[in-house]
Amino acid sequence: MTSRITVNRTLIALAGIALLGTGLWLLGATRAVADHLPAWWPAPPADAVLLDREGPASLRGTGWWAPAVMAAGTVLTLLCLAWAVSRTPVRGPRPTGPLSTARAELGLTALEDAVCEDARRIEGVARARCRIALRRTSAHLALRVWTLPGYAAKDVLDGLDAVSTTVEHALRPRELNTRTRVSAQRHAAPHVR
Repeated sequence: MTSRITVNRTLIALAGIALLGTGLWLLGATRAVADHLPAWWPAPPADAVLLDREGPASLRGTGWWAPAVMAAGTVLTLLCLAWAVSRTPVRGPRPTGPLSTARAELGLTALEDAVCEDARRIEGVARARCRIALRRTSAHLALRVWTLPGYAAKDVLDGLDAVSTTVEHALRPRELNTRTRVSAQRHAAPHVR
């Protein structure tokens, strides 16, 4: 139990004990307390206690007593319910079991397709192919890229590094090893017949 919870529970217990003691003392109080009562409070007889049986019985006979008690009880119940709901942690749905290997392969294939699409969007890349192999604590990305005529490997390496970083974030906590191979696309030689 944390110290904050311990302090909260201790303060609540002390407040409860103090209120209980004050209430018990007032039930048995005599004339010493009667002199300090507000003006609207009915004065008890000299040989009686502060709250006798006739006082609450006379309150129950009035028309406002029952609705006031019901309203106070409803408000207290709603406040306690709101407090209990606010203390309950909200958790999202949890998976019921581990992913099957078919679903994991489907996710890996989708990631490979996304990596190839990202690589193809880099200026100067004609086509791309990639394979991702997962191991227990690491992953291996093999990325093969062909550049358009007139582009060198150094022109596309910065973009491929960004793609590799994105894959590394997607596969965390596994460590990613990347092997990139850049080739120039052949010029289409015209065939003369």
